[in-house]
Amino acid sequence: MDSTDPLGPGTSLFTREFYSDCFKALHEDGILINQHESPFYKNDAEAAKSIHGKIAGVFPIALVYQFHMPTYPSGHWLFGFASKKYHPVGDIRCADWDTLGIKTKYYNTALHAGSFALPNYVIEILQ
Repeated sequence: MDSTDPLGPGTSLFTREFYSDCFKALHEDGILINQHESPFYKNDAEAAKSIHGKIAGVFPIALVYQFHMPTYPSGHWLFGFASKKYHPVGDIRCADWDTLGIKTKYYNTALHAGSFALPNYVIEILQ
């Protein structure tokens, strides 16, 4: 889910109630991915902390990962991963992915796992 920023009319998409509705709508093996803003700017960092806290209060598995996109403000963006049962790193099946033989320009399983390794300043923001 890449919705609006958590401002104005979009704020209802960043509430605990909304994330609870997402939890109820997902099947047992469903996964929620959503944007968490940039940790680089103060207001965005506060929003990231708030978003993560609300999701972590609803889903048993809730982690944040990072993505670097030069066209996004600051180039450093966060996303949330939430699930009822899957851990994004602990449950990855690298060998299964490799047997698919899908050639990609960007994605690989090492990058997947590494995306969840966050810089210390981001870890501090999310606490």
